[in-house]
Amino acid sequence: IGSLFRNISLAVVLNLLIKTAWILANNVVQDRVGHAAFGQYLALYSLGFLFLALADMGIVQYSTVTLSAKPELLRKLFPNLLALKIVLSLLYPFFMLAAGWALGYNGSERYMLFILCMVQGVLQVNALFRANFQAFQQFRVDAFASILDRLVMLGIVALLLLTHIDIERYIWAYLASAVVTMMVLYAATAKLHGWMRPAWDRSSFQSLLKASFPFAIITILYSVNDKVDQVMLERILGGDLGKHETGLYGGAYRWVDTTMMFLWTVLPIFFAKFAHHRDDRTELAKLLRFGQPIAALPMMYAAVFVYFFGEKLLFLFSNSNPAELATMAETMRILFIAVFVNGIFAIYSTLLTSTGHERFVSRMIALSILLNVTLNAIFIPQYGAYSCAWATVLSFSFLSISYLWYMHFRMKLPFPAAVLSKLLALGALLGLAFWGLDALGLPWYLVSGIAGLAMLVQAYLFGMVKLRGHDA
Repeated sequence: IGSLFRNISLAVVLNLLIKTAWILANNVVQDRVGHAAFGQYLALYSLGFLFLALADMGIVQYSTVTLSAKPELLRKLFPNLLALKIVLSLLYPFFMLAAGWALGYNGSERYMLFILCMVQGVLQVNALFRANFQAFQQFRVDAFASILDRLVMLGIVALLLLTHIDIERYIWAYLASAVVTMMVLYAATAKLHGWMRPAWDRSSFQSLLKASFPFAIITILYSVNDKVDQVMLERILGGDLGKHETGLYGGAYRWVDTTMMFLWTVLPIFFAKFAHHRDDRTELAKLLRFGQPIAALPMMYAAVFVYFFGEKLLFLFSNSNPAELATMAETMRILFIAVFVNGIFAIYSTLLTSTGHERFVSRMIALSILLNVTLNAIFIPQYGAYSCAWATVLSFSFLSISYLWYMHFRMKLPFPAAVLSKLLALGALLGLAFWGLDALGLPWYLVSGIAGLAMLVQAYLFGMVKLRGHDA
């Protein structure tokens, strides 16, 4: 457990530094180009994300699970996976170009959609390289790989901000950073495992797609569940109002994305570890007890901070009026209820998908999407961004309850009453600490710091995280 904790810590620190800088840079860009222009970008990006599975088809998760269990298959399996991944990533932007036309987007919007989908395609190839690092438990390498594209992008965006930036240049910068990262990760893979060129064996593609299909379903559903709000918001409201409201929602949701990056940094590590020990129930239970507090505590802290001081995160929107800032702040507070819930329960989904229970996860995500879409269709015309935020909270809560039910009643794992009780108690104590310190009139940064330290002490006293143990 000790080495696992160190690897997680490295990944978290790197992502905290780079991705915090990334979100601040994006706030500056949105403030510079305007909410409507950035809202249009977000809607197009989200539309592409809805169909991201076409560039993946479950290959990334299949690669992690298979190579974690059978690392000796690397040189036989990876060249075929890489070739298939390249083919899918090249076809994907053309499919989305047709989808954009069918949905009524104009020529300039389809052009931006095409470039954004090229970005997504390259990022999917990069994800395959990272899957190898995770499968071979090379978590330190993966930690640096997880922030490389953002690091390159920050450099390019900084230059654009000093000269001239618009949405088109921003999108091309995104593509350049993804391509540079792809070349570096390919070189890193070659150094660790030797050169492996793509194997254009079309006869193997069918069997690989069949094997990865269950993970493809999950990828599709996660993509839709994550981005459908922004697409529906822009399309239902329509015109400049839809773009503007989507921009405001995006300004709030960006902090959700950034906070969730903590989970997307930590959970793939546990995904690989769960897959590696999928037949050892004792080890799985041990990893779950170790991992749940690590995943939950930072997310809970972020949620409580946003409830009390969320408006502090919008300081770079100097060109926004008070009404726009108020909408973003209130939307963010609602969304972070979902962050709180997901932080506690997300590791259950990771356990299920890495140990052969992906069908149940797929069904529950599908029901969650149905709930989300239905609520948005009914309430977006009246409540706009607030509707999307509350729909996200309800869909995340439904998923969390379903995962907990399945683990206890179908997998026959003990109900984690002790862990959940401690986490909820810590959340309540954290909220009381923020409230009490704020009532004393202390500055927000002192309130946040003291409350955070108190939470760490309480977590230690509750025995939520133990750093000593066998080396995982």
